[in-house]
Amino acid sequence: MKYLDPDREPNRWLEAILCQLIDQGDNVSKGMVKQAIYEILSWTEPGLIDQIFAPWIDQYKKTWDEYKKNQSNAPDECSPVDQLEPLQ
Repeated sequence: MKYLDPDREPNRWLEAILCQLIDQGDNVSKGMVKQAIYEILSWTEPGLIDQIFAPWIDQYKKTWDEYKKNQSNAPDECSPVDQLEPLQ
């Protein structure tokens, strides 16, 4: 096992720790990764996210636009609201 010094290389250390947690895959590890993501993104400027993840954002918006365009206007007959008896 290679030792990464978190004092000298905090970015590489965190990357290794998070990847290890993901590989473990248990619920505790998943919760720790989710908490780390929340903490990191709470301190990250939105403009930096826009720059780094521009391809992801563009694809998400494209997919969302296609979904909205193709979505039927007919009500969903399986929705719980449709199962209610009409008021008289």
